[in-house]
Amino acid sequence: FDGYDIWTNFAYKGDDNPRHNHAGLFSGVIYIQNDGHPTIFPEYDTQYEGKNGSMVLFPSEVEHFVEKKTTNKERVTIAFNINRAEDPV
Repeated sequence: FDGYDIWTNFAYKGDDNPRHNHAGLFSGVIYIQNDGHPTIFPEYDTQYEGKNGSMVLFPSEVEHFVEKKTTNKERVTIAFNINRAEDPV
């Protein structure tokens, strides 16, 4: 692996994260503070609860989203993409 992208997400009541996917080989989310707003993976008809201190890792092309927050507590996550090194020429 030769590179990565990393960023922090802050979500408040009324915020959502629409359906999307990422660039790279693998993507992940580290749940710093989450209160019952799972990451949903519709292609697999599943969701990840995201308990505080946990992480989910998935292929970057997999679409996912988070529904609108209904609580007043801040949701804090760290998301990232891992890129594969280019094959030698």
